[in-house]
Amino acid sequence: MSINTSSSNKPLTSERNNSADAEAAFKSSLDEFERALLHPLISGELSTWVQDIQHDWSEAASHIHYQLKHQHPRQYEEIAQQDPELLSRIDLLKAEDAAIEEHREKISQAVARVAEHVPKLEPDEAKAEKHTKPLVDDGMAFVARVRKQVVAVQTWYIEAFNRDRGAGD
Repeated sequence: MSINTSSSNKPLTSERNNSADAEAAFKSSLDEFERALLHPLISGELSTWVQDIQHDWSEAASHIHYQLKHQHPRQYEEIAQQDPELLSRIDLLKAEDAAIEEHREKISQAVARVAEHVPKLEPDEAKAEKHTKPLVDDGMAFVARVRKQVVAVQTWYIEAFNRDRGAGD
């Protein structure tokens, strides 16, 4: 059995596997961050909860950044090549990527703020909740926003290749 190769003599199957691995790691990191956010705060375990959030956020933030800065631009280029009529849609997708990137920075700052205040918050659960609840709420909204964008990009990518362009098709 022969393996198709691209002009750079790299096996295409290897490229697809790397893409699939990156996609799986992206989804897994997002799931882990979501799980960490949803994990109930147990009395006396605030510092452990924050450490888990920091670790899972670091992983997710890295994968999200890569997705927005490397994966999406490639997909946008293919969409534009396949169906130039979708250029306005690509502009909207790019604008949402930029907004997600800004939101990612805000989540990073919020995680750092909560981590910084852990020593003062640990003994007082009510005081801790004033800091953790906004992080959890914003983090969950962010996860939903990222997932929605991934679906939108995939949808328009598929549409570019399957779109009915009238009698000229």
